Amino acid sequence: MTRSRAFTLIELLVVIAIIAILMAILLPSLQAAKDQAKKTVCTAHVKGLVLALRMYADDHDGKTHDSPNHGLWDNEWQNPPVVKKYGVNDEMAYWGIAYDPYAKNKKIYACPSAQRVDDWPEWSGWGFPMQQYFKYCSYGLNAYITNKNIDHAFKRHAEVIAFQDHIEQLLDDNGDMFHILPGENINLTQWRLGWRATEFPNSVRECFRHRRVSVTSWLDGHVSEIEETTGEDFDRKWYIGR
Repeated sequence: MTRSRAFTLIELLVVIAIIAILMAILLPSLQAAKDQAKKTVCTAHVKGLVLALRMYADDHDGKTHDSPNHGLWDNEWQNPPVVKKYGVNDEMAYWGIAYDPYAKNKKIYACPSAQRVDDWPEWSGWGFPMQQYFKYCSYGLNAYITNKNIDHAFKRHAEVIAFQDHIEQLLDDNGDMFHILPGENINLTQWRLGWRATEFPNSVRECFRHRRVSVTSWLDGHVSEIEETTGEDFDRKWYIGR
């Protein structure tokens, strides 16, 4: 009678060790591929946002919307009997509401690599539990391009930022942009210093969320990757256009 030979304990351990080594080799590559896929999606999103902004401006005599700065799509956070979407000019509205008819897909406002956005913890009762209401708010809009006829106000669209990865929804030059403010020696001071640095310990990472790169779109529609910076190499004119 022929008897099959079973694996010995040592042989099994060797096989397990080989599998573990292969997994250790492959996992970083798989994670890198996954991260690259997310960055590709993010790139498509910010390109789409520029197109939506451009179409909005074309329908409004060349002018962009004067965006509110509270980052919410609707009043669900108040737990009302019936949830109502905010209007484009409501105080609590997200800037995306104005451009949403042109984007036609709410997912375009969400970066797949985003972990957290600014959930207004300075407001009593707000903070991390409110994140669910900011799910589609993971890009920052350059406030300098709001409420302007962009063709008249900016001559070099390829040199003016429109949207970029950011923890904050509206970038209004109070220590939330990538350049260094006068009198300071580092950028993003609103997020690096004070209570916000404690409440949002990964805020700078959220601005450069793609392996220390920020996916940024410009007014002419092209997209670039800005490597993590402390501001010394970043020109303020890329926001203000002059």
